[in-house]
Amino acid sequence: MKFIHITDFHLVAPGETLWGLDPTARLEQCLGDITKWHADADFCVMTGDLTNAGDVSAYGWLANRLGAFPLKCFVIPGNHDERSALIEAFPHVGRDPNGYIQYSHETPEGVLLFLDTLKGPVSEGAYCAERRAWLSDQLAAAKDRPVWIFMHHPHFDLGIPYMDRIKLEEPDAFADVLAAHGDIRHIFFGHVHRAAYINWRGIPCTCLPGTNHQVPLMRESVGGTPYSVEPPMYGVVTVTGEQTTIHFEACLDRTAADMS
Repeated sequence: MKFIHITDFHLVAPGETLWGLDPTARLEQCLGDITKWHADADFCVMTGDLTNAGDVSAYGWLANRLGAFPLKCFVIPGNHDERSALIEAFPHVGRDPNGYIQYSHETPEGVLLFLDTLKGPVSEGAYCAERRAWLSDQLAAAKDRPVWIFMHHPHFDLGIPYMDRIKLEEPDAFADVLAAHGDIRHIFFGHVHRAAYINWRGIPCTCLPGTNHQVPLMRESVGGTPYSVEPPMYGVVTVTGEQTTIHFEACLDRTAADMS
């Protein structure tokens, strides 16, 4: 199994800019790079903050663009998304019985679970009792098969105070649900706008830079501002038997080294 992970596009209306950058153009370049070098992937997962403020035209642009993208795409919301607008643009996106955008996908390697951690018009995430019940049922149905989880908000601290304040609420309740399943292979998340690896209670977890702007590891390194201009990346994930390998592809300004 080979798949692509991308996250945090923060799309605005086409032609507009955000933090001095063009989110649409930068995502377009990312998708073009994936198409050129990794069109053999089985699918692509987009872990939230598809738009910056739930803009309908931004969702429309994305839905139209993905119609010409060679990979099947799985989308979930982040805190900057608007659930009803996302569903309008992607009417076939999976939903649980309570209307949350969360669903499962079966593969020969195991079960993929896509979670909805959107709380509302705030930055922190939520995973309420209704959503936890759905997850518990899905994990029970997976039995002894491997499970990969995709979500927007992390449920642990990463040592970045700005982001740690807006992680998933009630993390212990979420952790209790995960503890009931013995083979969660990996958790992929967004929100943090950085490439990072975390081993949480024995479960490997990774996040990625966004496609537009990033969150500096040290605010002081960029004059105390909350966002920075650092290379966007996407993840190229391969799963073969007992091994999961993730490469982080920087998709802008890739040039050959001068070997002269």
